[in-house]
Amino acid sequence: MTFSVRILAALLAALAMVSAAYGQNQSADVRNGVAAYRAGDDATAWRLLQAGADRGSTKAQRYLAYLILEGRAPELLKIDVGAGVEWLKRAAKAGDYAALVRLEDLRREHVAHSPSLQDLVDIEIARAERGDPVSAWRLAARYEAGDGVAISEMERAKWLEVAASAQISHFPKAGEAAFQLCEVRIRSGEARDPDAARRWCAVAANNGHAGAAIVLRQLASLQN
Repeated sequence: MTFSVRILAALLAALAMVSAAYGQNQSADVRNGVAAYRAGDDATAWRLLQAGADRGSTKAQRYLAYLILEGRAPELLKIDVGAGVEWLKRAAKAGDYAALVRLEDLRREHVAHSPSLQDLVDIEIARAERGDPVSAWRLAARYEAGDGVAISEMERAKWLEVAASAQISHFPKAGEAAFQLCEVRIRSGEARDPDAARRWCAVAANNGHAGAAIVLRQLASLQN
């Protein structure tokens, strides 16, 4: 290794250490902000959580929203609850499940600036497009029932596939999602695909779904 290469390697190592330390400091700020929120130290909580929220910490965004919704934001800023809802939307869309649950609570409570059903659907789509099986499972149910969206077996199949592709250890309903996808692919006109039906029934059976094994045998007999 030449002298210049050694210097470059040392500089890169130093930068990596600085970056790691900076990341740890940011995480510590969020933890301290949450602790201040719980302790009732609103001024400290606001300062630390706002900084973390601006940097993209979904946890900081959620707790900052809590401060706003609870009327604990600094009076001089004159922030209304709508800003808290927007922070929750941002956190939920980025993957914070607790923020999504709080948004659903707000909608049921019909408070000022409550999120709309379309807001929740948009958030679930954004999460499901990144592979979140819980949001995909919820979207599949929406497209089956027409809850906030137009009924569509093709869209239902699309999101069931995301949910069914998850590891059962990560998403316990993956087997049921695979079985429902199998059923959709068997019977639905626009989404009918016998080969896909067999494939997803096999996935469901491998994940312990008893009904899928029965359907697989029926499909095999029909094929013969």
